[in-house]
Amino acid sequence: MLHSPDRLKEQYETLSLAEYRIRLHEIVEQLRDVLRTLPIKSHVKYRVKSFEEYYKKWTSLGGTEDTPVGDMLGLRVICPFLEDLKVAEEAIKRELDISEVDHKGEERSFSEFGYDSTHMLLDLHGDTIAHPLPGVAPVAEIQLRTILQDAWAEVEHELIYKSDWSIPTDQVRRKLAALNANLSLSDVIFQELRDFQKDVQRKQARRREIQKNRSGLVHTVEMSKRLDTEQAEEEKREDIEKLVLRALTAHSDEAFGRAIRLYSRILLRPQADPIRSIILNHRGMAYFAINENNAARADFKAALAEDPKNNRAWYNLGLAHQSLGDRNWALDAFIRSIDIDPNFYDAQLHYLKELIYRRDIAAAEKVVQSLPHEMVQRPEMATEIDHLSVLIQDAQSASVARK
Repeated sequence: MLHSPDRLKEQYETLSLAEYRIRLHEIVEQLRDVLRTLPIKSHVKYRVKSFEEYYKKWTSLGGTEDTPVGDMLGLRVICPFLEDLKVAEEAIKRELDISEVDHKGEERSFSEFGYDSTHMLLDLHGDTIAHPLPGVAPVAEIQLRTILQDAWAEVEHELIYKSDWSIPTDQVRRKLAALNANLSLSDVIFQELRDFQKDVQRKQARRREIQKNRSGLVHTVEMSKRLDTEQAEEEKREDIEKLVLRALTAHSDEAFGRAIRLYSRILLRPQADPIRSIILNHRGMAYFAINENNAARADFKAALAEDPKNNRAWYNLGLAHQSLGDRNWALDAFIRSIDIDPNFYDAQLHYLKELIYRRDIAAAEKVVQSLPHEMVQRPEMATEIDHLSVLIQDAQSASVARK
């Protein structure tokens, strides 16, 4: 039986909230002490869950003493660049008592679309809150995000999750998806610019070294040749980086033809396998955007030949198969993507859509049961689950009619 919400709210306002705030501020100072030691810029946002949000989540999970609400105390570390997130994560894991780390999506290169959301649980050892609310786990949740990821999360939360507004049309859904993709790509471009900035600084230092060597201080013919060779190799890498940045910018601006030409120029250069897989996947997405579905499918397959664990290439291959009418191959591709990253929302959504299209009720129900709570609540997934409920009701009615 659920606790009385009025009595719980009174406990929250008179006892629990103050205790949670005190403990949260202690954690914030611990976290800031760790971040101050790092060669990155960051700042920390934090909050205690409101009673309404706590009670809604707790009751939706079952409302028992054993129901874990793990984000009553929430902290978010916000950094300018994607590379900073890994630095912050390693330091936090090293210095604080982290009991669980959850990467919401497989780690991927800076040149891929999509975000890796990292959630960490800090163990509070259960004895720090005198009047805990029922179901609240003795942990604090720490999230790591870039500035743009944080902006998207805040807007999405206000626009969708905190309102009763369900997204009304495919056009609005496409606009939200495009906005998310543009923010994601902007993060990629910021990181590329950051890398370019570091490379320029490194080249300047190298040129000073070359000048020093040639002034006769430590000059030898062999060293001069070596430095000239290294400088030529760096210039080649710089050329590749510029091409990648131009291609990503063209893709972001929806100049897909130009992006395809630039991706093709990059692929003519020697690259490591994971990078080739990423570039092929991007070129495939550009082809897909202009309905060149056969070319897109060929690129996604080539990307997977370079890196079979590229789960986004598997997902994109599934979309290409769907567009070409190869629905069995599409289903297999979505399954492959989910096998690599079960938390990849888009792949789970399209897998469920495909099962509902096939009217495979048993398999679709199994998928829904395996989904994490936050996925089930997202509007597009909720719509598909409603479609599944209609199919189940139709099947039950047909069964009764036959009897």
